[in-house]
Amino acid sequence: MIKKVFATAVLAAMTMSAQASVVINEGFDNVSGLASNGWVFTSAGTPGGLTNGWFQGSTGIFDAQSGAPYSYAAANFNNAPAGGTINSWLITPVFDASLGATVSFYLRADAVDGYTDQVNFGFINADGSFTSAGLSTVNPVPVSGWTQYTAWIGADALSSARFAFQYTGAADTANYVGLDTLTVDVPEPASIALMAGGLLGLGAMRRRVRR
Repeated sequence: MIKKVFATAVLAAMTMSAQASVVINEGFDNVSGLASNGWVFTSAGTPGGLTNGWFQGSTGIFDAQSGAPYSYAAANFNNAPAGGTINSWLITPVFDASLGATVSFYLRADAVDGYTDQVNFGFINADGSFTSAGLSTVNPVPVSGWTQYTAWIGADALSSARFAFQYTGAADTANYVGLDTLTVDVPEPASIALMAGGLLGLGAMRRRVRR
């Protein structure tokens, strides 16, 4: 009985020790300064729009999910001219995804009758090329409030990676979208090794009990 209690305690301790490390924690307080921190902005849509890709959020539209009211990234229909196509990218710095990674973020769009916004997102290679998994799509982006999304990739699927957001669609039917509170978590190698060692020890204890 004591051994069973001890085994349960060890398993709980090992599980708790397998923690994640936050490698990117972005609240978008200064969108214009992201490029100097390794973020990539790309506008590949129809030229001639009045706004250039992603920019600082406006409190006149809606407030941020957290932090200062303006602290979110935004993009709108003016990314392309009337009759044009929007194709605006916001891409994180490179991070190590060899042990897996979890990305969490919030999206929200402004509610205007007859207009909707589309955002695609997903893991891409460090050089900016796409993976076989492709991108996920949110269409339409919710207008009732900030909605949290989570994306996950397992170990050994990628080595170095980035996470990309694509604001896209026809300029004539798009409106305004916001992105906020992004975190990228990766497992800590030391905690994974510790947990694996603990589980091996539990296996040995179980074998001794059965004799």
